[in-house]
Amino acid sequence: MFTLNNPTKVVEGTYTVTSHDCPTCGDNTTILITGDKLYAYNQGAYVQEVLSEYPAEIRERFISGICDNCWKSMFDFDDE
Repeated sequence: MFTLNNPTKVVEGTYTVTSHDCPTCGDNTTILITGDKLYAYNQGAYVQEVLSEYPAEIRERFISGICDNCWKSMFDFDDE
């Protein structure tokens, strides 16, 4: 499950949505989506469908809230 917070219409057919705050650093991300993507979200579509034009690290922000920098610091292990 993922969450699109504060959907706000910018122009006809385009909305901004915000992620949860990162539980580690408190940062959040705001992105643009189209009205049809927002509709798909409200109908239960998967994050890969709704945010298909965004990279995996942005999609993760809307799933767990964890930002890319904090994710890397938590899971970036040195294999040496």
